[in-house]
Amino acid sequence: MIKVLIADDEFIMRQGLKYIINWESEGFEIVGEASNGQEAMELVEKLQPHIIISDIVMPVLDGVDFSQIIHETYPNIQLIILSGYDKFEFVKNTLMNGAVDYILKPTLTPQELLKTLKKAVARIPDYCISNETAGAQRDGIERKLERYLIGQDMNLPSEELSGYFHYTCYRIFAVNIRKENAARVSITEMLFKKLERELQDFADMDWLLMMLREETACIVLNYGDDRDRSVVLQLKSLNDKLHDICETLFGVCSRRFLSFRQILEVYQTDIAPNVYKAFYYQGVQMLMAENLDYASVRAKKEKFDFTAYNHLLGGKQYEKAADMLTDYSESCIKAQADVYGLKNQMKNMVYHFLEHIGLSDSEVDDKRYDFFSRINEVSYAEAYGQAIKEIMQELKELSGSRTVPEDDRMERLLHYISQNYQEDLKLADLSRVFNLNYSYLSSYFNQEMKEGFNDYLNRIRIEQACKLLKETGLPIAEVGSQVGYADHSYFCRVFKKITGRTPSEWKRSGNI
Repeated sequence: MIKVLIADDEFIMRQGLKYIINWESEGFEIVGEASNGQEAMELVEKLQPHIIISDIVMPVLDGVDFSQIIHETYPNIQLIILSGYDKFEFVKNTLMNGAVDYILKPTLTPQELLKTLKKAVARIPDYCISNETAGAQRDGIERKLERYLIGQDMNLPSEELSGYFHYTCYRIFAVNIRKENAARVSITEMLFKKLERELQDFADMDWLLMMLREETACIVLNYGDDRDRSVVLQLKSLNDKLHDICETLFGVCSRRFLSFRQILEVYQTDIAPNVYKAFYYQGVQMLMAENLDYASVRAKKEKFDFTAYNHLLGGKQYEKAADMLTDYSESCIKAQADVYGLKNQMKNMVYHFLEHIGLSDSEVDDKRYDFFSRINEVSYAEAYGQAIKEIMQELKELSGSRTVPEDDRMERLLHYISQNYQEDLKLADLSRVFNLNYSYLSSYFNQEMKEGFNDYLNRIRIEQACKLLKETGLPIAEVGSQVGYADHSYFCRVFKKITGRTPSEWKRSGNI
């Protein structure tokens, strides 16, 4: 299933999107919804969506800034923008930030949404295996069991399973086969076909092969109680053959169990928590669940204190901030945290660090690419821990090699806005003029002014509009144009939002 996250500050719009098409039958799953860009950012790391549908006008973090951050931090996530205004200039920045397309809310139809979703799917790197390989088997019992295991269906297909399985013992084997070769070419389909061929030699037993969430090959085997040892040996041989194709493959074999009604329990206990844990088992090709010490209590993954971290960076306590990241990384390794989430969270924190130490945009980009590549490339926990220590040391040295003259920066920024608010002014313009990283500038402006750049700009423009309405006899449309609004209706909406009255009501109320 393609995972979709919806971000829109209008509850009615979010509800409408959820019911405008039959998401599931089209191959999509809505995994979450957010009322602003900041909430969406918090959900991205947790839910790992393939596609985000985002409104362009949202509080806290708007669609333009949100698209910039998503493009830079999660380049594989596809973004679809919703806009209430039929004006290309209003959404062009999001398209420049990598958005797939934009849809106008007033003209949104199921057909248009589905067409845009399919366009986004086509841009997802290495999403799914071919229909020839997996399509047919998903229509039957495998598909029903797959949905049951991943929580999309609460009902075990008991009748079908009881007619399919004829033996007394069961095991589950799973392996993540969403892999690439050295040339970054997907070998997922090759691995799946290899599995299918090898399973033909598993004689005198019943088995079902599924593809969970388009990345994990999962086999349920059913065999006689005198075959357990030979089945385990066959699975190890199968795993070795897959490992010959891709040396980073990591198989997990469950404990033996005696009823298909235990499938979900065993999957959730033995398979789901471990199938992505090759990172923590260097030198192990196949993990046997019965060898795990379930009685031992693993350390619980701590929640990262971003407020404290941000406070350290804001106070230029860079060494303490770096040590905080190192300690957090070590605690995550001890807790065997989800590797994808761990790496992405660390990259976000490193990027945030880079934005605070006064580097130019080009320097930030160079260091980000270097650090992110080093984090992505490590395959095991020990190497990851060493990479993080080295990156933290470099961040300490970078932050100690320069000072950031911020005392008059905000004053200069505000002066520039006051001189140019009549123009089609964007935060990207300030970023370019003052040679500041876009994301850093957005965060810095919010922190210093306690409001976003767009909110501040609108407030300045409307204050000037009130003066013009009071001091001149200019038509309302001309006033809007002079303070920077090319769209008269949009000017009126912003004016009313800030003053509580339309420009016409303002005039009639005696404020002129």
